[in-house]
Amino acid sequence: MDPPSPADTALASSSISTVHPDIMKTHVLTRLDASALASASCVSSQLYSLASYETLWTNICNSTWPSTNTPRLRRVISSFPKGGRSFFSDSITNPDNATPSSLNLGLPSELLSAVDIYYQDRHIFGKVVKTETFEGSPFRIDLLDPQDSVPTGLNQPFNEGEGIELSEYFRLSWILIDPIGRRAMNLSSYKPVTVERWRFMTGKVRMRYACVFSTGEDEFVHCEIMVTCKGSQSGEMHVRKVRLLLEDTCEKRLSGKDGLVTLLKGMVGKRVIVRGREEEAKRRYKTRLKMRTEKMQLASEMRTRQSRLVEASFVASFLLFLGLFVFVGRI
Repeated sequence: MDPPSPADTALASSSISTVHPDIMKTHVLTRLDASALASASCVSSQLYSLASYETLWTNICNSTWPSTNTPRLRRVISSFPKGGRSFFSDSITNPDNATPSSLNLGLPSELLSAVDIYYQDRHIFGKVVKTETFEGSPFRIDLLDPQDSVPTGLNQPFNEGEGIELSEYFRLSWILIDPIGRRAMNLSSYKPVTVERWRFMTGKVRMRYACVFSTGEDEFVHCEIMVTCKGSQSGEMHVRKVRLLLEDTCEKRLSGKDGLVTLLKGMVGKRVIVRGREEEAKRRYKTRLKMRTEKMQLASEMRTRQSRLVEASFVASFLLFLGLFVFVGRI
């Protein structure tokens, strides 16, 4: 965002200049959220300068995503082109189109995942995970160790009403960070796109969060975050598993290296600001399912046609052979 011209903001500048900059930074601008702070920076060149103060945006990142408030991530965020402001912009916008495949991207040796889980607007868990190995197949990042669990505050038994409550109030943010390339991308829909009772007898609940972006004409990559909850001995639902997976349009799991390349292209690709990220994620998720169904139907029709052609060829060959046999017999 470019600073406003002095000519257009002379009146605002003359009014604000009466307030000491330290008071503006410590007592006024600190009360603003990200949207209000960005709007304030458009008022005058002086406010643009004050609103670009690194600590303001770092604090906004930390309050929005508590997992970023660690020494390692604070150093990484400060290395972004505009520090916390750049990181916030990367993490709050939706990936739309990946960069062309011809673009050469240096593959990082590691990726960082900053994950935060909320229930009823209460932060219940945050964790930073470092992933260094991408040679395996498929691409997968697990947030929790097998022995870990996260209490949710939701009691068993799980019923339909609680399913609606989970879909509305159980939110998740998963920011994937390239610390070398100084770029980031949020792979979560915030709200789950689906909530289902899984393995009824075990009392497990599975929630899917999704992010879908284009990798070419009629081609998409689907970032799916699977959250599995299960009841504990105390009767409280606990999060037992949080896993990130990548799939292509045909629902084929991407390998470690292919997944890494695709994610990096998504990070540097086109971004869009969408009002209602959750609804947009659901719309893209449903569009992807529709495209997948259409492709599966088309593939099924092709297999049916091929099968009929094979059958027709077999019958024709049999009749030809039978005709020749009868003809030779008469001779």
